[in-house]
Amino acid sequence: MLKNKFIHIFNDDKFIDPTIKLLERIIPEQSVYLVITNKNTEFKYVKSLLVEPVVLKNNRDLLVFADRINTSENKGVFFHSLDDFKIQIADNLNDAIIKVWFIWGYDLYNSWGILKKNNYTKATKQILQKESFSLKFKNLFLFNQITFSLYLKSLKGPLRFPSFIQQILENNFNTNYYRVIQKMNIVVPVLPNEYETIKKMNVKAEYAPFTYGCIEDLLGENLNKNVLNQQHILVGNSADPANNHIDVLKHLGKINLGKRKVYVPLSYGGDIDYINHIIKIGEKELGENFVPLKAFMTIEKYNEILLSCGTVIFNHIRQQGVGNIIIAGYLGAKIYLNKNSPAYSYYKSVGMSIFENKSFSNKSIKVELTADEMYENRKILMEKYALDAVQKKVEVLTDIVLKASNS
Repeated sequence: MLKNKFIHIFNDDKFIDPTIKLLERIIPEQSVYLVITNKNTEFKYVKSLLVEPVVLKNNRDLLVFADRINTSENKGVFFHSLDDFKIQIADNLNDAIIKVWFIWGYDLYNSWGILKKNNYTKATKQILQKESFSLKFKNLFLFNQITFSLYLKSLKGPLRFPSFIQQILENNFNTNYYRVIQKMNIVVPVLPNEYETIKKMNVKAEYAPFTYGCIEDLLGENLNKNVLNQQHILVGNSADPANNHIDVLKHLGKINLGKRKVYVPLSYGGDIDYINHIIKIGEKELGENFVPLKAFMTIEKYNEILLSCGTVIFNHIRQQGVGNIIIAGYLGAKIYLNKNSPAYSYYKSVGMSIFENKSFSNKSIKVELTADEMYENRKILMEKYALDAVQKKVEVLTDIVLKASNS
């Protein structure tokens, strides 16, 4: 039954079970958990018995499902990321239904042309071979804040431009994606400073906080451990090309690593050609130091590897891998981030000891965080991601949704 419930719409993902556990701990029996799939098979990641599978094989299934939500007296629909299916579902919901967009990353940075063109370094773009001359031209001149501003002005009245230019603006920005995010009442970014990006997109939705899981659950029995004096290095969080692995691996190839292992998670997020290319470069640049992690691991096994890594290097330009940053930062790892990422600017702004990835050198590799720096990072992270802090975020989110639904 959907009546008087918060409706959560998920995909099959490793974050879902901990999220359900968290929500049931804080607001028990107030939510319905629906996992979208296009086939009648067992989920790969989701094991919670509270989940209801929703099989959507075609447009008719989707419309029937949307009608099911439309005819229920729910408290709000929570979209955990926005893929094509969820965009279509949201587009078919009544305006009166409160819609909450939990931004994961790909559904913002890969879906909005102005942001997407900045996800990759030059080295990554060369591997992906996605930019023809026409695409470079389009990204440079047609997808930018200036042309978007022109599009917004065109909504208020005709511009003094040739009709073909107005049509280009319409084609670039008046997409299903953009129309749907305009319908969102509330947005929940991973990092608070991402809300500024949302506002630049002229999205009027209200901000609300949330975190997928808490430090206590993420670390479990490892809560009192740290990685001070640990020598190994973690690079990236997945096989997604947005990790921009190549720059880091080639940079590490110039560093005297000694016997340090360089762990590179590659079990999900990228296609086989990209994964094989990264493995080839890693083996060439780092030799026996390179350890690709190609198989999916339990969080317990993954934490074992994290506990051996005193250094973490992420080269994302977009927001990604925040859960890894939280865990590594709590454990006392020295964290290097791309200075252009929202994670770098956010964690710097709250006082954490975070370093620009280009500063990693033969000298810095010998200098780990001090105990004082580790405990200060830990203090900051606990204030934001400990169970009581996460519980408060859920309560604030719930209040915002209920207030919106009752207005």
